[in-house]
Amino acid sequence: MPAKKKTAKKATRKKASARRTAGKMNGSAAAIGRTPTHRESYAAKRGSSAAAAVAPSVHCTLAPLETDHMLLPTNVVAEVVDYEIPEPVQSAPEWFLGQIAWQNRQIPVFSYSALVSGSEPGAVTARARIMIVKSLTDSARLPYLGIVIKDIPKLITVQPEQLVHTGDERKSLGVFCHVTVQDQHALIPDLERLTHLVTHAAYGVLPITHS
Repeated sequence: MPAKKKTAKKATRKKASARRTAGKMNGSAAAIGRTPTHRESYAAKRGSSAAAAVAPSVHCTLAPLETDHMLLPTNVVAEVVDYEIPEPVQSAPEWFLGQIAWQNRQIPVFSYSALVSGSEPGAVTARARIMIVKSLTDSARLPYLGIVIKDIPKLITVQPEQLVHTGDERKSLGVFCHVTVQDQHALIPDLERLTHLVTHAAYGVLPITHS
């Protein structure tokens, strides 16, 4: 095969690969529910000029926690409500604060900071909120989770290649990955894992899933 044809085919494959990577990073569950492949991690860390040309912006929510920030695609955030004291659940771990009523549902509320750090939940201030997020699982028992945040979250627009994965040497529970975005360190939560942890904390069982 002539060298020019081989080069053209190779360039086409690279462009297709860049489009696939950008699509995965843009999906609401892609950056949350699984470990990135080597190619995705490389693209996130080093960037790709081809991906930059085709990757759409991702609308994200950057929410302040007690000592850090949490980054989520905005389309998984159902609502941010004023903080109210959750109804406690007996024999629950310290990070699980209880449940609140929201849209005719009982929403489990927990301190993500306390879960990740393994410490006691911090004091709740007057500016605290509860962010209701979709669990991104087929759980019929827990389609939503309530996460305590320190203040009103900020809406930002992110290009997938702007997310720099910084690693997680501690392998923190419920964390998909650590990233730097717009010079701000943030945690991307593993919502699927969190759904299992919260279901077990609230009910002592694993999630009921749709068949």
